[in-house]
Amino acid sequence: MNVKHLCFLLIFLSFLNAKVPTLDEMIAQMIVIGFDGHKEGDKWVDQIAKDVKREKIGGIVINDKNVQNPQQLKKLTQYLQSQASQKLPLFIIGEEEGGEEALLHVKKGFDTFPSAYEMAKNYDITEAEIRYNKRSAELSKSGINVNFAPVLDLQPKNSPSVTRAYSSYEEIVTTYAMVFISALQEHSVIATLKYFPTAGSNLWDNFSSQVDVSSTWRFEQLKPYYDLIGSKKVHAVLMSHVLQKELDTTNPALFSPLMIEGLLRGKMHFEGVVFADNLRTNSLPQSVDFKGRIVRSIQAGADVLVFTNYFADNASMPFTVTKIIQDAVRSGEITKERIALSYERIEKLKHTIAKRQNHAD
Repeated sequence: MNVKHLCFLLIFLSFLNAKVPTLDEMIAQMIVIGFDGHKEGDKWVDQIAKDVKREKIGGIVINDKNVQNPQQLKKLTQYLQSQASQKLPLFIIGEEEGGEEALLHVKKGFDTFPSAYEMAKNYDITEAEIRYNKRSAELSKSGINVNFAPVLDLQPKNSPSVTRAYSSYEEIVTTYAMVFISALQEHSVIATLKYFPTAGSNLWDNFSSQVDVSSTWRFEQLKPYYDLIGSKKVHAVLMSHVLQKELDTTNPALFSPLMIEGLLRGKMHFEGVVFADNLRTNSLPQSVDFKGRIVRSIQAGADVLVFTNYFADNASMPFTVTKIIQDAVRSGEITKERIALSYERIEKLKHTIAKRQNHAD
């Protein structure tokens, strides 16, 4: 047997021996959970650690209640990350945009970090780059590997300024967002564009009500997404909940195959992971129950579902969500192939995270 045939045989045997994930293992990677506590030994921290080790969830979301100071946060994330398999590291997600609501707040020992509006108004690109690199380094040192930022919403032209948005001009939004994305990438953190295609008033009402942006919509809002996705530096997008009838006459963005599969993946050629969160808020139609929200978001094309609380309706969220998705697969509402497609995207992104982290180390 020559060398060429031997190599082919070894590759073929490696495929035969490769472990095919079960449906439950694939579903687990689609679930991200928030929790209380800030250190090993805390009740819910240890419960999350068990879920990670048992491969019941694919990620965690860090909230203000989990952060006391830089050293504590690093220990917390290291402990939880150590419970995950090396093949598929844990998504450790933060939502760091800056401003008064910064996740890594100056009162907790982190550097000051301006909001998007303050950054575009008061700092030139060079200064912004310095500040974004500082905050990206802090995120990375804290163990956070996915950041739900930057916000690409345009400032409303005839309303008070929104601190979470850079500008009413799409070119300024794109420029500052790219600086932020590049800084995060430099420090092995995945940037997540949000909220696709726009958040509307949800940007300042914390997803407390249903929003129809059809009458105020500007197609310029899509340009930052086109430009940044075209840069090939974008691996993740977070969906909005708004109704935009020019894009989909009946479905909010989160439930819209036209917006996710048609526009985002089809026309914009986005190949990364689509995140969905706030599935229990009043910003989604009350006529759709929790089960329906999960099923419809996956049917529309969402890959990862983020829940900020560990418990809901007297049951653990990992158990509840897993059962809902399992039942939907059994009933035919969701195909196993659809779950496998999300798993493939998640696996690819996690390999990117692991590769970047190994390179940084």
